[in-house]
Amino acid sequence: MIATVQKGRLSGEIPAIASKSYAHRLLIAAALADRPTEVVCSTVSEDILATARVLTAMGASVERTDAGFTVEPISCRPEQPTLDCGESGTTERFILPVACALGLNARITGHGRLPQRPLSPLYEELQAHGIRLSAQGIFPLRTEGRLPAGDYSIAANVSSQFIGGLLFALSVIPGKSTLTLTGKIESAPYIDMTLDVLALFGARIVRSEDGRRFDIDGLEKLTSPGRALVEGDWSNSAFWLCAGALGKGVTLTGLRADSRQGDRAVVDILKLFGAEITTTEDTVSVRPGFLHGITVDASQIPDLVPILSVVASFAEGTTEFVNAGRLRIKESDRLVTTREMLTALGADVEELPEGLIVHGRAEVQGGTCQGANDHRIVMSAAVAGARTYEPVVIEGAQAVRKSYPDFFDDFARLGGLVFLEDD
Repeated sequence: MIATVQKGRLSGEIPAIASKSYAHRLLIAAALADRPTEVVCSTVSEDILATARVLTAMGASVERTDAGFTVEPISCRPEQPTLDCGESGTTERFILPVACALGLNARITGHGRLPQRPLSPLYEELQAHGIRLSAQGIFPLRTEGRLPAGDYSIAANVSSQFIGGLLFALSVIPGKSTLTLTGKIESAPYIDMTLDVLALFGARIVRSEDGRRFDIDGLEKLTSPGRALVEGDWSNSAFWLCAGALGKGVTLTGLRADSRQGDRAVVDILKLFGAEITTTEDTVSVRPGFLHGITVDASQIPDLVPILSVVASFAEGTTEFVNAGRLRIKESDRLVTTREMLTALGADVEELPEGLIVHGRAEVQGGTCQGANDHRIVMSAAVAGARTYEPVVIEGAQAVRKSYPDFFDDFARLGGLVFLEDD
């Protein structure tokens, strides 16, 4: 799909879509529980459906409803199930240790860049505890064996999803286990989100004061609360909030001010850029102000870098994004693809080994860019196109389906001028 976006600053009010991160976690917890759970999820995406599909293949029943999903827990465990994770790295990294905890001897597969996205050091930690795995980087990834309770450790600076997957797995392995984190802890809010969901489902986990050790009293099954609500998504709302800073003002509803989601930091970052922010308990409004360059530490909020780079492109002065090296192992190498996208549109961007430097301009020209099979690159380019001097043509715009299938509909609801065509 090709999207052509014409200049037209966005404004208006729009509800936040459901949090993909919470949806993954709640669906997995529901599948590991003792009784059915209604997961209230206002919107879905390809990634959320990938987790639902995988859990069904593992022996759960995950049915779509008007409100979201009804999940019947895993009961009979199929022999050698094929678990198609689509292009969802979260699904793969959570499901791999969970499948091993259940002793499923699974065949894990996926598409796009997923085979190339690293599984180390999770891969080696599973092997160290008796799991036999086929070679990394080649699908299907075959698992054989069953994880025991015991002492586990993993580096905390590669992916919080490895930590989350192990926390889920160890919570349903009867017996006492520990999980110790080594190195710098990055994307810490995502660990907190996992712990919140597991607590909701009755997991017995005690975290040390320094946050580096988890003592887990594993159960046969988690305990369902009966109903669980997926809250609004700060990550995808960030595109509209940034559009508000570049446009005429945008309000998002349905966002919890006290959310565990790390990407709610977008509000504070936009304030530092110079945007005008108004918040209530569940709404955020962003209006343009005098935007100027800042330094952004991306260690805890790497997914915000592409859209914040768009804001930086229109801010006076220089903005530097630091500690963003993990962007190289996302759906695309986002340090490369963010630079390529913005450079194609006429922005001034330098790529560093661990970050980006953006030199702001009063005007950015526009032009044609590639979506790089990356939903965040496509959405960032679209928001840029609402402000550039000439139209922005985005090739491969269908990548938005991964996390936000109705993105261009909502773009138009906010007054955006977009024309979609099949390529």
